[in-house]
Amino acid sequence: MSCCFGNNTNGTEPQKSILEQSDLPLDQPIIPVTKPSDPKIEYSITVKTGDFRNSGTNGPVYINIFSRDNKQTEDLLLTAPDKPFTQSSTRKFQVYATDIGKPQRIIIRHEDKSTGWYVDYIEISVHNFLIRFVANRWLNQLKNDRKLDIELFGSEQPAVLYNIEIQTGDEQIEILDSPVYMQIYGTTTTTPKFFLESKNPSFKKDTLSKFSISSNNVGEIERIVIGHEGLGKINDWYLKTIKVQMLGQQQEYVVDKWLSPTQGEQRLFVELSKEKPPSPLPAPPPPSPKYIITVQTGDVPQQETTENIEITIRGSDEQIDKILLKDYAKFNNEQLFQKGNLDEFEIDHTDIGNIESITIGFSDSQQNIAWLLESINIQYKENTYHFQPQCWLSNRLGSNFSWVTIKPDESNDDINYKVTVVTGESGVDANVILCIYGDDETTTTTNLALKTTKDGSNAKFDRESTVEFDLKAVDVGKIKKINIGHDGKGDEQQWYLKSIAIEKNDELYTFTANRWLSEEKDDQKTFTDLLPDEQKPPTPVPIKDQANYIITIITSSEKDAGTDSNVLMTIFGDKDQTKQFQLINTKQGEKALFQSGTTNEFEMELDDVGNINKINIGHDGIGFQPSWNLESVQIQKGSDTYNFVAKKVLDDSTTFIDLTPTSSSIKRQSIFFFSSSIVIFTGATPSSESINIKTPRSITPEQKSVSIKEITYKISIRTDSYQKDIMGDNASFYMIIHGENNQTQKLYLKDGLTSDKKILFTKDEKTEFEFQTIDVGKIIKIIVGRVDSQTTDTWHVDNITIKQNDEIITFNAEQTIEPNSQIELYPSIIPKKSEIIYKIILKTGPYQEEGNDSNIYLTIFGQNGQTKKIPLNKTTKINKKIIFKKDDTIEFEFKTNDVGKISKVILSQNLNEHGIRWHIDNLTIKQNNETTTFNVKRKIEKYTEIVLVPSSLRKKSETSQKLIKTSDSVSKVVVKIKGK
Repeated sequence: MSCCFGNNTNGTEPQKSILEQSDLPLDQPIIPVTKPSDPKIEYSITVKTGDFRNSGTNGPVYINIFSRDNKQTEDLLLTAPDKPFTQSSTRKFQVYATDIGKPQRIIIRHEDKSTGWYVDYIEISVHNFLIRFVANRWLNQLKNDRKLDIELFGSEQPAVLYNIEIQTGDEQIEILDSPVYMQIYGTTTTTPKFFLESKNPSFKKDTLSKFSISSNNVGEIERIVIGHEGLGKINDWYLKTIKVQMLGQQQEYVVDKWLSPTQGEQRLFVELSKEKPPSPLPAPPPPSPKYIITVQTGDVPQQETTENIEITIRGSDEQIDKILLKDYAKFNNEQLFQKGNLDEFEIDHTDIGNIESITIGFSDSQQNIAWLLESINIQYKENTYHFQPQCWLSNRLGSNFSWVTIKPDESNDDINYKVTVVTGESGVDANVILCIYGDDETTTTTNLALKTTKDGSNAKFDRESTVEFDLKAVDVGKIKKINIGHDGKGDEQQWYLKSIAIEKNDELYTFTANRWLSEEKDDQKTFTDLLPDEQKPPTPVPIKDQANYIITIITSSEKDAGTDSNVLMTIFGDKDQTKQFQLINTKQGEKALFQSGTTNEFEMELDDVGNINKINIGHDGIGFQPSWNLESVQIQKGSDTYNFVAKKVLDDSTTFIDLTPTSSSIKRQSIFFFSSSIVIFTGATPSSESINIKTPRSITPEQKSVSIKEITYKISIRTDSYQKDIMGDNASFYMIIHGENNQTQKLYLKDGLTSDKKILFTKDEKTEFEFQTIDVGKIIKIIVGRVDSQTTDTWHVDNITIKQNDEIITFNAEQTIEPNSQIELYPSIIPKKSEIIYKIILKTGPYQEEGNDSNIYLTIFGQNGQTKKIPLNKTTKINKKIIFKKDDTIEFEFKTNDVGKISKVILSQNLNEHGIRWHIDNLTIKQNNETTTFNVKRKIEKYTEIVLVPSSLRKKSETSQKLIKTSDSVSKVVVKIKGK
C-alpha cells in the first residue's frame, strides 16, 4: 500500500479561468511550418485542451479568424506530426494566413465525431496584439448542444467571474433536464455560449439555482440570451427571474414566461435587454471584499514542479469551483510554487459562508511532479482560515495522491510527535514521507515530510544512522499502524530501514522494519505498512484455512460508469465468510482503478469460505464521482467458477449490493493452473497496467476428474492497407470470445499462430490462428485488444472470421487498435470492396517548374472511405507527356477502391524523393459519370500537405449571429510539417 492520504479527489469539473499571458510551458515544442511564397503574415495560435477524462481529439481541427469589419482568413487546419490535442495539452502553432488586422472573433471546429473535445481557450498573437478566446466547453455530439464548432469572441483583458442566479417559477412541474445555456453581450465583446451545469439537478419548481462562470470580460453588460436546447425528456421550463453579477455591476431581469416547444410562445430561448439601470452602489463604492490566499511551498529541493495548481473552496452556503490559482496571482511576473515560495492570490467571489474545507492539487498522469505543500491561509473580510497540511503531493505515491482535501485548523489541538528513524546498511537521499494511523484507521495524519530534524538541520538518512524529528500534527489517538517510504527521487534510492520509534503524550510505540524500501529489492516497493511491535502476533500461524481467489468484474462501458471511491467486497460461502476487503492493485501499486473501460487485476489470499453462495460488493461513497455502474462479477476459487450478474448502478442511495451465482456458474477442474489473482473488468477497454499474462503448467491426473467441453476455433484476421509492415515484438495481441453460455479467457494470438510468422499482422495480409478452448455456445461478440508496454505502432484490423464447428461467423472491423486498448465487435457482414477507374486532370499554374521528375501524391476521401496514397507519376498518363510545363494540362488514370461521393482530397509530396516544384491551378476528378473540380491556385511545398474540398462546397457555420462571409472556394490551408 502506498503512503496514506486523507480524502483524495480530483475535484469537480472546473470552469477554467485564464491569465493575461499564455501559460504555454517553456519546454513545450512550437510546431513550425514552411512559409509559403504568397504575401501573408504570421499568426501565433495557442490551443489549450481541458483536463477532463477523454477531453482530447484526434481532429482534424480547423480555425477561421475574423476582424471587426468582417475580414477573414482561410480555413486553417491545425495539425502536427504527433497528436497535439491530447488531454490537458497546450500547443502552439505558427500559421501564415491573410492579414485581417486585429482579430475580433473566431470559429473553431473539429471533425472527430467519435470523440468529444473540451476546449479551454485559444490565444492568438498578431500585430503586437495578444487576444484570448475563452471557450470552457465541450465540442461533442453527445454533450450540451451537440455541436462540433463554436464561435468565440476575443478579449485582451483577463477573465472575470460571472455570478448568476436563476429562479425557476412555481409553475414548473417536473425538473428540466435539457441543457441550459447563456450568452452575455457587452460594450466591448461577447462571451461564448456557455452551459449552466451542476452536480445536482437544477431548475426545479420554485428553486433558486446559483452558478459561477469564468469567461471573458465583456465590459458593461448590455443584453443576455438564455435558453435550453430542447434535448431532454422534460423540455418545458418556466423561467421567472435572472440576476447576473460581474465585478461592480449587477443586472436583474424579470422573465415570467415558458421556454418550451409546446407552451407559451413556443420558443426555447429569450433575449433580455437592460430594462433598468444596475443596482445602485454606495457612493463612493467601497472595494468589494476578496478572498486572499497565501500558499507556502516547502523549502526542500523539488526536481520538477508545476504552476498548474488548482483549488476548490467549500463554504457553508456555496463553493468556489475548481480554479487555476495562477490566473489569480497577485504578481504575474513571478514563478509560482517554487522551493520556499510564499505565493499570494486574490479571488473576487461572492460570500460562500464559513469555509469548511478545501481541495488543492494538480493533474499529473505522467507521475513527474512532487510538491511539498507546507501551509495555506485564506483571508476573507475579518476572518482568516489556516490550513497546515505539511504534506507531499505526488502521483508517485499512488493514484490521486496529487490532490488533498483538508479542513481548517479550528483550534490549536495539534500535538507533538517525537519520531526516531534508524537506517541500516544502505541510506537514501530521496524525500521520506510518514503517515500515522489512529483508531480504526478513521483518524490519520497527512503525509508528513521528514525533512527537518530535531536540531533544525536538513534530514540525512545515511548508512547506519539515527535521525530524530519533532513533528506537530493532529492527535490520532492510539496508534494502530504507520506507513513510511520515499518517492524514489535522488541518487541513493535503496533504503534499508531498521526501525522507527514514535513518542506522543507519554506513549511510546516502536516499529521493527528490517527491510528494503527499493524498486529493485525484496517486493520492489518504496513504501510499507508497519504495526506496533506489541500488536504483532507472536507466530504467523493462520487461524483459518486460506484459499486463492480469481475475481473478474465487468463494469458497464456507458458514460461515467467508473468510480473514484474505494471498492469493497465480502465473499460468503457454506462454511464461512471473508472479512470485508478493499480491492487494491497489489501488483503494480495504486493505479487509476474502476474507471469506465479499464481492466484491473489483483492477487489476494483470503479465508476459505467453501462453496460460494453470495457476495456483497460496493463502494464507500468517498470521492467526487462515487457512482459506479457495475455489470457483472466472476470468481474463480480453485477449480470452481462462479458468475454473478449485477447490471446495477451503485449510487448514494444504494452503495452496496448482494449478488448470488447465476445458473451459468460452473464447478470444474481447470485445464491449466494459473497463479492466483483477482481480475476486475470495469468496462470494454482495459488499461495498460491491468493485464497479467499467466503461464500455464501441466495438470495432474487428479485435476482431470471433471471434463469440460472444448472445441476448436479457427480464426482469420485481415489487416488493411494502412498497417505497417513491422509490428513491435513486445506487442501482445489477444481475443476474448463471448457466447450465450460462457466466454473464453484471453487468447493470446501468437500462441495460436498457424500462418507463416513472417506475415504476422503485415498490411493487406490474412493471418490465421487456431485455439482449443471452452465451448462458449453461439458467439454473440468478441473483444480484440493488445497489451503493449514499449511500442507505439497501431494495429489496423480490417475484418475477422471465426470458424466454430461448421459455422462461420464474420466481423467487419475497419478499426485501428492503439497500444493498450481493445475494441468490441459484433457479428456483421464483411462488405465487398469494388474498384473503379479514376481519371485525373491536373492544370498547372504560371509558376510551375519544368521537368520530368513528378513527385506528387493524391489521396481521395469519400462517403465510403478513402483510397491509398496514389503516386501520380506511376499511373498511366493518357497523353504520354514527358515534360511538365507551366499552364499545361496533365491527365492521369488509375484503378482503386470506390470511395463514393468525393468529400475532399489531399495533395502531397514525398520528402525522400527528388522532384520538381509544383504550382497547380485546378484539379478535376472523373469517376463513373461524376465530375468533381477543385480550385487550388497555389504552390505545393515539399514539407506540406494541401487539403482540397470540392469547389461547389461552401462551409456554413451555425452561429447565433448572421455572418457576412466571403465565399472562399479555395482549399483549406494545412498547417502541418512532415517529419524529415
